[in-house]
Amino acid sequence: MDTLSLQLMNTDFYIALPKGMHSNWKDQAEKWLQYVAKEWSRFQPNNELARLNDLKIGETLRLKSVLYNCLQLANEYYLVSNGLFSPYLKLQLEQQGYNQSFPFEVAENQPTIEQVSSKTPIQFLDNQQVMKLGSQEIDLGGFAKGYAIEKLAEWLEKEVAPDYGIVDGGGDMKMWSTGEKTWTIGVANPSDITKEISQIKMKTGAIATSNRLYRSWTQGNLTKYHLLNGQTGEIAKTDVIQATVVTSSLCDAEVGAKLCFLLDDSEQQWWFNKNCQRNARFIVKEGQAGYWASSRGRVIVK
Repeated sequence: MDTLSLQLMNTDFYIALPKGMHSNWKDQAEKWLQYVAKEWSRFQPNNELARLNDLKIGETLRLKSVLYNCLQLANEYYLVSNGLFSPYLKLQLEQQGYNQSFPFEVAENQPTIEQVSSKTPIQFLDNQQVMKLGSQEIDLGGFAKGYAIEKLAEWLEKEVAPDYGIVDGGGDMKMWSTGEKTWTIGVANPSDITKEISQIKMKTGAIATSNRLYRSWTQGNLTKYHLLNGQTGEIAKTDVIQATVVTSSLCDAEVGAKLCFLLDDSEQQWWFNKNCQRNARFIVKEGQAGYWASSRGRVIVK
């Protein structure tokens, strides 16, 4: 296969297509991922996301179509999850100590957490414009990476390699196959990513994994991680260590994996049945073996 490996967004990207595709797909893929890494990161000054966050209440800004679309989609997930998943937690993440790019281990102590508003802080207008309505600021985080992978995979499948291919960004991946290729994907042990605890075989679909051990830090006497409850701005209170979601859409999988840390088993089952019916989830909890679940509930215990 013809492959491309990149390191961006603190993530190892790997793209594989059949040999013999036209030569410039690698340049196009790299430019797209570099654009997202630069313009949508909350750690980069003077980029498009920063200009949006710097708006005063009542001001408007016209965005590029891809950021407008990504943000609009993230807002739809915010609404259907009743705010549990939220792209509007930049201030809360910073106050929880996540105010620098990983890797870091110890954060400054900032005990006051910005109150989360129940109202959407931006309004989507015509012509790719948004208006600032509230003080909350935007961090697209892993959702931006998932969106970028999904859009890149859609372009590669349509324009470059319709037979099969895969785009993998640190374990969040989209793959496709007309039938010739079956992908075998390992689920990493959350405590030792060099080892696998399960496998997935599939031709076409998406996989996203969230792990609360990987992006964690110490603030004061507390160990914290990047998964926040969008309704409160607080660190998720959960016994889930890692969640892997398999479905057709990587954006669905990204959001679903985060919700596995915020919903108990029955709430999680209800949400997936209502919003993402064709899915499977591999959940690892403290002191338990990992298990698979689907629309039928817990189906395979490892």
